[in-house]
Amino acid sequence: MQKKSLVLLILLIFVSACNKKEILYVQETPPSESHPEQTEQIDIAIVPKVMEIPYFQAVQQGVEEAAKSSGATVHFKGPTTADPAQQEEIIRTFIKQKVDVLAVSVIDPDRLSPVLIEARRQGITVLTWDADAHPEARDYFINMVDAEMLGEHLLDSLAAQIGEEGEYIILSGSQSSLNQEEWLHWIKQHNRAYYPNLILREVAYTNDSPVTAYQESKRVVKAFPDLKGIIGIASLGPPAAAAVLKEENVSNDIVIVGLASPRDMNAHLKEGDVRGITLWSPKKLGYLTVMIAKLMQDGTVIEDGMFIEDVGRIQVKGEQIIMGEPIDFTAENVDQYDF
Repeated sequence: MQKKSLVLLILLIFVSACNKKEILYVQETPPSESHPEQTEQIDIAIVPKVMEIPYFQAVQQGVEEAAKSSGATVHFKGPTTADPAQQEEIIRTFIKQKVDVLAVSVIDPDRLSPVLIEARRQGITVLTWDADAHPEARDYFINMVDAEMLGEHLLDSLAAQIGEEGEYIILSGSQSSLNQEEWLHWIKQHNRAYYPNLILREVAYTNDSPVTAYQESKRVVKAFPDLKGIIGIASLGPPAAAAVLKEENVSNDIVIVGLASPRDMNAHLKEGDVRGITLWSPKKLGYLTVMIAKLMQDGTVIEDGMFIEDVGRIQVKGEQIIMGEPIDFTAENVDQYDF
């Protein structure tokens, strides 16, 4: 029996090593005398928007830790670029594999909701995380923060630094991202209600590409000579904008706030180019997503105020699970975070 298990483990390692586009985490749980019968292995597929950017690499670290903690078999696979056609193909592959849970950070809800509905019809539990699908396409959306609170917080951060007046632009990821569009909505609402002298000149979209983020940052800085601020609501925006402002020697004239990895912004914060940046822990988000998937498969009811080990107490609002509050990073605390 031990020899057979060893052969299986070697085979799993070999398959994982050969498939660089999909990361497979398997937690082997040996039988014990007190629990001679093994429960059926739970198969969870986590699909990010794109594999090779720091934000989703941090998510992957959390996914790996949760796989070890939960004992589930967890696949982590996403497109090489933020392409909804690639993401749909990956989702369909997991449906054919008959995974128990499919958890997706959705690039384009219009394109991907039908295939997620198809997965649910086949008995697969469907979660979205980071970026949502249409509500009928999933069981729960695992959200990082409350959208209204985040939108208000980002605009308050900008207003405090530029004296509540002047022109600003917003760098977003894509118009198809429901969560980013919701943050944008609340920024605009808060602007109208509390900051009449702040003028939003444009919303520029980066298509979740670092190259496009840099190009758009360069364009808007030249297009709006009176620009006072930039809000980045996708993680690639603030690092690209900070690099452009430094190149153009206008870091002291234009304020950057928004969402970005503290690792990406570490040097900019310490050098004083940027005073503060905001995010949540993407590593914790990956961990939470796997643990929610496992709890649901175990038949556990997900309740408001539930405590998740290594995450904290979650909020449940209808079919939305909210992880917690955002974190503000400054030169003083940025070294405390490794994502």
